[in-house]
Amino acid sequence: MSKKTLTWAVLGVGQISEIVAPAIGDSDWAVPYAVASRTLEKADGFARRHGFSRSYGSYEAVLEDPAVEVVYNPLPNWLHCDWTIRALEAGKHVLCEKPLAEDMAECRKMISVSRQCGRSLMEAFAYRFHPQTAKVKELVSQGCVGELRLIRSSLGFPLDFGRPNVRLEPSPGGGALMDVGCYCIHVMRYLTEEEPQAVLGRSLGVPESGVDLTFGGMMVFPGGCLGLFSGSFRTAPDFQLEIVGSRGRLLVPSPFKPDPTRSALRLEVEGKTRDVPVRNGGNLYRLQVDHFSRCVLEGRPLSLPLEDALGNMAVIEALRSSSRTGRETRPVLDG
Repeated sequence: MSKKTLTWAVLGVGQISEIVAPAIGDSDWAVPYAVASRTLEKADGFARRHGFSRSYGSYEAVLEDPAVEVVYNPLPNWLHCDWTIRALEAGKHVLCEKPLAEDMAECRKMISVSRQCGRSLMEAFAYRFHPQTAKVKELVSQGCVGELRLIRSSLGFPLDFGRPNVRLEPSPGGGALMDVGCYCIHVMRYLTEEEPQAVLGRSLGVPESGVDLTFGGMMVFPGGCLGLFSGSFRTAPDFQLEIVGSRGRLLVPSPFKPDPTRSALRLEVEGKTRDVPVRNGGNLYRLQVDHFSRCVLEGRPLSLPLEDALGNMAVIEALRSSSRTGRETRPVLDG
């Protein structure tokens, strides 16, 4: 009989781990096995809350455990490359939080190690696994709004600047573009099925933070669609996706964290408006865990190939460059 489940381990006990851990426990293809923190006390508490069998006071200990088959890496962005590579080299499959790395050089290194070790690696854009996203893609692909002309996307929220936060670390992995802007870039590339031929980026921050607190960008796609986005730590909650075509537009009120039981898309075509419901779509994090586990178990390709992560990082790097120079920049995948 073929193997039916994989044992999962979590590196770190931060906020996103608290969200993903129940999804691991709810999956029919995953077993919550081990958790590691920099202190054993924190790991023990997390393990009790979420039903993990083992807890470790170091990340190294998880990688040395032969029973661990999959590692979920939600560590700060500047630790993604190092600990993902260590996990791959220890024989583990890895689901790594977005963005996969801090830059394209790290991305390429992680991809190379994944292939050399024969272990699966995927960037964790959980929204892609929810039926709402599939429905949006279906409507666009069917031409419900006509030819794509404009995509607007925003992802912002008011960050508590009175508390320490890894998003504010003055490193290539910090800031709004890397934390929230990456979603907007990702969904536009997905819907157009193209890589932008030119981008223009602008960032706003404050001297003491050292990172962008608001980032706005424009992307020009070769098929004639313009992408406009903003990501911010300084706005009221702002989660929107608007797709405008030659015949109509599609509004997605919560594109990156759909409601697990009911969501509604608004389709406006030639003066007529209707809601397109998506009911009982499920928890997007469980759906992501399900997909990753099943692909590994069944030897199927992942829906988010590593080339997609590299493409997203190419756009991010081009936007960074544009923000520094004030000039339009072309993303470069080669080199």
